[in-house]
Amino acid sequence: MELNHLKTFLVVAEEMNFGRAAERLHIAQPPLSRQIKRLEESLGVQLFHRTKPQIQLTEAGRALVLEARRILKQVDLGVQVTQRASRGEIGQIILGFEGFSSADIVPLSIQTYKQQYPDVHIVAKEMSSGEQLQALLEQRIDLGFIVPRKVDESLMVETILREPLVLAVSETHPLASQEQVQLQQLQDEPFILGLNTDQCGLYSAVIRVCHQAGFTPEVSQVTNETQLMLGFVAAGMGIALLPNSIRRFRRDGVVYRSVQPSTAEIVLAIAWRITNPCPTLEQFLQVVRNTANIIDV
Repeated sequence: MELNHLKTFLVVAEEMNFGRAAERLHIAQPPLSRQIKRLEESLGVQLFHRTKPQIQLTEAGRALVLEARRILKQVDLGVQVTQRASRGEIGQIILGFEGFSSADIVPLSIQTYKQQYPDVHIVAKEMSSGEQLQALLEQRIDLGFIVPRKVDESLMVETILREPLVLAVSETHPLASQEQVQLQQLQDEPFILGLNTDQCGLYSAVIRVCHQAGFTPEVSQVTNETQLMLGFVAAGMGIALLPNSIRRFRRDGVVYRSVQPSTAEIVLAIAWRITNPCPTLEQFLQVVRNTANIIDV
């Protein structure tokens, strides 16, 4: 049984006349009659009582009218869904992000994208830059927001933001009285860092800028939780170097100070598989690029 036979059957059922049905379908009546006959033979039932001038549906014919309409409606819906998926209008994107380095760009990009493509489901998973790269290779995520590093040749990496690092310090700390702090002034301070692993992009960035300033930071506490890190700072347990966007996190007892030299920064990039077949990805990448261009860092 072919879909065209069902469409033909419904036209005949609506017209109750082979001649008028043939005119609607722009075919001659004999081929139309043969199509209906073949449909009846394939189903093993009679669909019409052939009386003149009108024909009548049999009980089997009336049942098929309902089912044929349902089937054709479902097929049309399936075609629409398939076409929308090919245009990236529906589907799913799974993305990874590193909390400290993605405070603004990730939520703003998702918000903007959902306004344009409300039927695409987005799953965001917090993980370190190293974990994201591994997840990309294993096809567990479609896109990663990472601090750049050497990657597998099957991945594409594009820098989207360069964000200054700022000092988060207790309001009672002597450095809080300065508007600007030199990195070298921090060499004897206890640091609160992200988890002590080179998989963490922020951890690597802080270690790098400290080494450039001529010292290795003394680590007093490690955590990847933003509020907990700021809580440690407020309690005077140490200082933290964080992306400038952290200023939007208000925390009693914590102040933020600019850091010199200006090369003290964290770089954020997006990474994805070159061969990713996800049709929704290209639209999301463009939204991320546009969002990065308007973010004030």
